[in-house]
Amino acid sequence: MAIKMKDLPTSERPYEKLELYGEKSLSNAELLAIIIKTGTKEETAVDLAHNILALNKYTKEDELNFLKNLSLQELMEIK
Repeated sequence: MAIKMKDLPTSERPYEKLELYGEKSLSNAELLAIIIKTGTKEETAVDLAHNILALNKYTKEDELNFLKNLSLQELMEIK
């Protein structure tokens, strides 16, 4: 079973980190996790965000622009 977000230290939770340190302190995965809002029994929202970011085939840089080109089918393949 995956670690739950509430089990993480407050300084590592995306919402709390945003409040404490501002958006510049968050990774793209953390920003995406805030949009996703919730995870599954097996993965946190941050884990899911990392899975989505792993779909980036176009560049090795950690950018979010590729998201606009993802199909619904590609997104639905992520649990």
